[in-house]
Amino acid sequence: MNSITVTVTLVVIIFGILLTTSSTHAQISGAIMNKETSGGSLKVILQPSPYPVGKGKQTNLKVTFDHNGSSSVQPHIDYDLIIIKEGKQVFQASALAGHPNQPLHTAEGVVTIPYTFQQPGAYSLNITAYGILFNPIRPEVAQFPINVT
Repeated sequence: MNSITVTVTLVVIIFGILLTTSSTHAQISGAIMNKETSGGSLKVILQPSPYPVGKGKQTNLKVTFDHNGSSSVQPHIDYDLIIIKEGKQVFQASALAGHPNQPLHTAEGVVTIPYTFQQPGAYSLNITAYGILFNPIRPEVAQFPINVT
């Protein structure tokens, strides 16, 4: 009888852990967005943190560039990130770096850019790739909607 009680207890504990892990993943996955670039060369993954995005709080915009059609990171990407609200540009990563309109470079294929949204509402986040593995490409864009509360 004791072995049945132990077995049932273990099953309940394991099920509880799996259920907790699944619900945690579901919350995190809501913040993960991915899109293919306009030319199809890359898959861009955007993870804003914290999520949901709130006005007046620093948001870390983690951008990962993957080989299109796979989940492996593409290193050495030349890129820029622009945030637009109501048709007006409110942020440009290259300008923050002191080189407006000159592509930035990520050797690892992953970059995190901090930004504080000043107003609630709908934003568009445009990530443009200008080069892959030190080779220029025709600019390709991935556009993401961001709702700020």
